[in-house]
Amino acid sequence: MSNSIVLGKTTPGAIAHVRLAVLQRLQRLKTRLFRAIAKRRTEEEELKRRILSRVDELGRWYEDGNSDLMAHTYHPIPFPEFEQIKCHRSEVESRLRAILTRLNVQEGDWVLDIGANVGFFSFSLERRGAIVEAYELNSATFEIGAALSKLYKTRVLYLNQAFNREALSYLRPHYKAILLLSVFHWIVKQEGREGAAAILRNLARRADMIFFEVPTSSSDGMFQDELFASQEAVASFLRETLPGAACDELACDDEWGGRLLVCIDCGGARDAA
Repeated sequence: MSNSIVLGKTTPGAIAHVRLAVLQRLQRLKTRLFRAIAKRRTEEEELKRRILSRVDELGRWYEDGNSDLMAHTYHPIPFPEFEQIKCHRSEVESRLRAILTRLNVQEGDWVLDIGANVGFFSFSLERRGAIVEAYELNSATFEIGAALSKLYKTRVLYLNQAFNREALSYLRPHYKAILLLSVFHWIVKQEGREGAAAILRNLARRADMIFFEVPTSSSDGMFQDELFASQEAVASFLRETLPGAACDELACDDEWGGRLLVCIDCGGARDAA
């Protein structure tokens, strides 16, 4: 039997196709009308608007590792145009200076910043020549950092991804330095102590040095664990996890429950492995 077309008969498929074409045409007309009457922003204006919009969202719902104050970033945004934005933890310059006593950034050095937030440390090291991979899980904070990087044309590469064991497969084989600044206790919360220790050992094989900051008081931080109850507990954990690594205290932030900043020289840890 040969196929035949019955003229004058409209199938349901044809009706749906016509309806879709009409809706698309109306949508295009609506889009053209909007563009005709709307004030066109430059890309720079749009990026600034996006940054301020995302800042306004922060703190409305608490997420681990971010400020619990509305419209506050955790760290300050390190660009003069945004210095009026309130931040939760403003004392960062002394920690940056402490890091720079050990880290001599050369042009093109790769740095990994885990839990980068809005990028105070990432952008500060990028200005000195580093190329920075910045991991930030919170989506609004990530968008702020990524928009800042695009706005100021920096070499800070933001990734909106949790840092866990699966993330290790995406890393470069070598970094001049890795920053773990007030983020490792959240990795312990997500991965457990053994999982977090395995991540730290893996990072030590990739880095010349790790800058490691964690709580050292049972009253500090939203996440409580006996590992972070004292400086002695933290030091013991680092000795067991990275035998052979030299761990030197660089600073202690008394305003934040004695958060200890340590420089881990990873050369000894690799030799011990």
